[in-house]
Amino acid sequence: MNIHLKGKQIAAARQLAGFTLDDLTERSGVSRSTLVKIEAGAVQPREGTLSDIVQAFASAGVEFVEGGARWIGDTIRTLEGDDAYLRLLDEIYQTLRRQPGSEVLSICTDDALSPPEVVQAIQRWHDAGIKARFLAREKSTRFDFPLREYRLIPERFYTKSVMVVFDQKAAILSDANNSIIVVRDPYLADMLRKLFEMIWQQSPAPRPLPKSRK
Repeated sequence: MNIHLKGKQIAAARQLAGFTLDDLTERSGVSRSTLVKIEAGAVQPREGTLSDIVQAFASAGVEFVEGGARWIGDTIRTLEGDDAYLRLLDEIYQTLRRQPGSEVLSICTDDALSPPEVVQAIQRWHDAGIKARFLAREKSTRFDFPLREYRLIPERFYTKSVMVVFDQKAAILSDANNSIIVVRDPYLADMLRKLFEMIWQQSPAPRPLPKSRK
């Protein structure tokens, strides 16, 4: 990916996103001193550094255009295609990997339906120190992550449409996971976190599954 940005574009993007230099440092992993030099046009950063900066702004709803920066459409957008879920999982990773103590909440999960690439993508969250909790179906027969991260919801309340809450966003997946609505709204995200917590506190933890006999 070839990225060419001017320092003034990054400064403009910071204004749109409401980021201080310290905010951008935390989200992108690029040092404050380096950001100052980039915005002043004193250095030409590596492609990897610019990629981190671009992703940090994308997670805040800002994108770069020729000679400037702008909001990414509305607060509601759609991911489509067979790889939509994997793209969402990567967006979550890119958004939260620079935020210590961040957490992802998933509602109506069933690990038995997850292919290896999905398990690997979620494991990458864990490896980066991103916390996760799952409200899983009562009849779940597989748990890919520590049991402490799960609570079970009654089968009558389970649907195949998964909802994921992270940062200031909520994502709603279709049954086939090939169409995802992503809403960026801090008030909605906060409300869903509180609802999740209420359900979590009232739901049982899964028991260890019996080991299969060889």
